[in-house]
Amino acid sequence: MNDYPSLNRTALIVKPLKPYWDWANNIDDGVPKEQKNFSKTEMDTTVYLIPDLDPAEINDHIEAVFPEIFEDELEAWWTEEKDWPKNRTFAMFKEWFEISIAPLVYDTVEEDLVKE
Repeated sequence: MNDYPSLNRTALIVKPLKPYWDWANNIDDGVPKEQKNFSKTEMDTTVYLIPDLDPAEINDHIEAVFPEIFEDELEAWWTEEKDWPKNRTFAMFKEWFEISIAPLVYDTVEEDLVKE
C-alpha cells in the first residue's frame, strides 16, 4: 500500500456528452459552422471534490450542487450567459454530462493544498 494520505473528499468526475458538444458547435461565435467540430476529449474532464458521503447520500448532494457545476461547465466553454440553455434541470444535467464517482482520493503531492 502507498504512503499517500487520503483526503476526506470524494471525486465527482464530470465529462461532457453529445448534447454539450452540440450546443458548443452551434454557438454563434463568428466561426463558420463548417469549421467547427468540437468533440469530447479527456482534456475536457473536470473533477469536483465533494464531501466524503455515504453512497446513499451522494446523488442528493450532486442534485443540490448541479446548478453551479452546470454553470461552471458552460462558462468554461462560453461566457455569454444569454447563449446558455435555459431551464437547466437535473435531468438535463445528466443528459449533458457523464458523471462518475471516485470515493478514494489520495494526495500524491508533498506540498500543502492551496485553495484559489
